[in-house]
Amino acid sequence: MFSKVTKLQTRFFICYILAIFIPIMFLSSMIYYYHNDQRTKEYLNEKKNSLITEQNYLMNQLDDAQIHFNQLKSNYELQKLLRGFYSKEQEIVYAYNSQIYSLLSNIFLYDTNISGITIYAENRKAAEILRFFETVDSIPLGSDSYSGLIDGFWSVDTDGEATGFSFYKGFTNPPMTVFPGIARLNYNSNIFDSYAQENPDTAVYVYLNGKLMYEYNVSAETTLCMEDYEKQLICGMRKETVMIIPDAQKRCILSSFTLNDGVFQVVKITPEPGNIFSYRPFLLSFLVSIFILICASIIMFLLIFRPFKNIVRLSEHMNRQNTHTLTPYTGMLSKDETGDLILSFNQMTERINELSSSLLNNEMQLKNAQIEALQAQLNPHFFYGTLESIRMIAEASHQELISEITFAFGKLMRYSLSREYLVPVSIEIDMTQQYVSIQEKRLVSRFDVEWELCELDEKWRCPKFVLFSMVENVFSHNVSKCRNFIQISVSVTKEGEDLIFTVSNTGPGVSQGRLEELHYLLEHPRERDTMKSENNGRSIFNISDRLKLFYGEGYHFTIESEENVLTTCSVRIHKHFIDF
Repeated sequence: MFSKVTKLQTRFFICYILAIFIPIMFLSSMIYYYHNDQRTKEYLNEKKNSLITEQNYLMNQLDDAQIHFNQLKSNYELQKLLRGFYSKEQEIVYAYNSQIYSLLSNIFLYDTNISGITIYAENRKAAEILRFFETVDSIPLGSDSYSGLIDGFWSVDTDGEATGFSFYKGFTNPPMTVFPGIARLNYNSNIFDSYAQENPDTAVYVYLNGKLMYEYNVSAETTLCMEDYEKQLICGMRKETVMIIPDAQKRCILSSFTLNDGVFQVVKITPEPGNIFSYRPFLLSFLVSIFILICASIIMFLLIFRPFKNIVRLSEHMNRQNTHTLTPYTGMLSKDETGDLILSFNQMTERINELSSSLLNNEMQLKNAQIEALQAQLNPHFFYGTLESIRMIAEASHQELISEITFAFGKLMRYSLSREYLVPVSIEIDMTQQYVSIQEKRLVSRFDVEWELCELDEKWRCPKFVLFSMVENVFSHNVSKCRNFIQISVSVTKEGEDLIFTVSNTGPGVSQGRLEELHYLLEHPRERDTMKSENNGRSIFNISDRLKLFYGEGYHFTIESEENVLTTCSVRIHKHFIDF
């Protein structure tokens, strides 16, 4: 991998997350939830169909109560008995033995869920002497219950210890408000026992008119679960409805249905640890998602990331090219556009190196020619012999001032005519001081020079006459043109890998217009050819042009001046440079 993450790699990972990771995770989640939803719906529909079947079964069992009542109602002898046609004991016993008793016995034989039959009659004589008959006054119902006797109703038995419930319905006479008799069919719990035993792991609760009347296979867990959903299951049920509630937390299914128009509510609590609440579909979906993600990541890595890797390495290689000679890329070449790019870069590198080498040779030759041309402007053509003769005559005549000036001038000529382009800074300073000493003898007390020099070694070199020309300009344009005392300051300071020459002086200085003109001409060399006056600033341009040739565009001559106050000139040279 790489030492640091690049911008291209960052974009790759962002695209990977947006285009591969997030879509696969999202698609897998959708597939899982869709599959889980379909599986849950199928299970609940299957459960609902099963509940409807169970509901119909129990409904048929309970509907037998109405059938039994219709059998009693259609018995002619029973109707005559209830309406008082038989008042004598002998008539009552005969009618009972001839038809009524056999009918009641057949009902018991036919329906084992019935634990007892009671007929409450207005005929008190019959209620006193016949089995299964009671007086109407002894019926265990409130007066408010008589309104339901027309259609019949169910009620929980409260007069016995065993769990049971009864069906009440009245035998009516016109106008349907008088009941000569009321039939009560007592049911035991067999009807629900047989139903509950078919599901031994299921807890069953049966409510009659909102009151719990039967429970089977209950536990502490099912009781807590029933408490949480009792109101929703019992109070919220509509007539003849089926309701299913999955509880993922308790991992069980609550189902309920009604019987007889909502009179009965049957609630079942079935544990479902390995069906709709199973984690296997989720784990399967997760594993499939991971497999798809790994495959997509490998494909994306092979198709995209590896070319990105080569591009990043090529970019890092190109960023390391900080010399004039370029280095070809030596990494692996892939058989795609990235490999073509690297191959083209290597071919371009070879061509650039050839052109750079050729251009460097041409520039070196051009520099030498330009430097020689500029240097020729500074080299006066006179002979050392003449100067030496003048010095000897001056000494013979005891003219020491003339001798010293001639000697210093000779040294300047030798320095000027030498073929060196870069000279030690210490020699440049020495030649400048020689020139200042000549001016001191010539102008006596019209100026003063302060020197501020840093420590230098032979590694510091500079173009010839750089400092000299700056000091010479002070005498040409200030000391010689006014009678005021001129204060001159010369400093040589180090700044990192650079050396800075600064010359400042008092005096007339440079006008603002002339200063702007000099700045413009320093930046636009081609405009200097139009200048024909003697005061054309050629020495300034000479210094600036030579600095640019030696060191580049960042090294040049600068001048700032406040007229009649202070003028400052400075140049900057570099410590390391090609030896010409």
